[in-house]
Amino acid sequence: MKAFVFPGQGSQYVGMAKKIPDSSLKKELFTKASEILNFDLLELCDNGPNEKLTSTENTQPALFAVSSIYDLMFKDKNIKPEIVAGHSLGEYSALFSAGVFTFEDGVKLVRRRGLLMKEASEKAPGKMLAVIGLSDDKVESVVNEASKFGVIVAANFNSPGQVVLSGSDSAITKAAAIAKEHGARLARILNVSAPFHSPLMAPIVGEMSQYIDSVHFSDPEVPIVQNVTGEVTTDASEIKENLKKQLTGAVLWTKSVLTMQKNGVNKFYEVGPKNVLKGLIGRIIKGADVTIAEAFFNA
Repeated sequence: MKAFVFPGQGSQYVGMAKKIPDSSLKKELFTKASEILNFDLLELCDNGPNEKLTSTENTQPALFAVSSIYDLMFKDKNIKPEIVAGHSLGEYSALFSAGVFTFEDGVKLVRRRGLLMKEASEKAPGKMLAVIGLSDDKVESVVNEASKFGVIVAANFNSPGQVVLSGSDSAITKAAAIAKEHGARLARILNVSAPFHSPLMAPIVGEMSQYIDSVHFSDPEVPIVQNVTGEVTTDASEIKENLKKQLTGAVLWTKSVLTMQKNGVNKFYEVGPKNVLKGLIGRIIKGADVTIAEAFFNA
């Protein structure tokens, strides 16, 4: 059974669209996205500058467009998913893949999400911190100790022994030092521009929820495993509610991957730039079979 999995923020890089072979499909989708965004998205993906590409209101539509093109390219080769999931922002790409909303609506959704997240992070600046090599109990201790210095939560449960924390600048800086004291193999600030999946995103939930409600969602053509539950759903109204919760809720990626395995998945396709999810899936399921879009289409 095949699963398509879609990466989130942090997998973007200047030049990522150059890895996509030229085609009428690539041109058409980048043109559509650029018209909605009122700037040349392909130019940004190809040539940066990096500071602009990594600003969340641009990163989100850029990654959504690149992943959506790869998704359709796989399908053109008759490689189709039987279940989908996306990591954080990647959940929107997964929903497009499953036919829940149109490409145009997806671009509008992630652009609005990015603009609101940027606004929230300007009012309450924060960071995200990858912690590798600690048990969940020790991570909880790190969060408890660092919470004396500001807002901090466990935001992404990426794989056994890899958790991402999200919160205010002061709490995250302190958490990095505390994690190392607790024996973390790595405690590294991530290349993202806001404290995603934390209470610091709460101010945008109302407006983003209204925008989600204004967009037509169809029931998915294939099941989707959603971030905040790590469970399968095929119901459009449930998908909308889980997307709203995802703004401040944790990404249960380890649980999501295990759910896909339990549902019979034995082949994963990472549909987007880089190979971040291949590494995570390989730590969750030893010897997992994961095909990378960039490698597949540049073989």
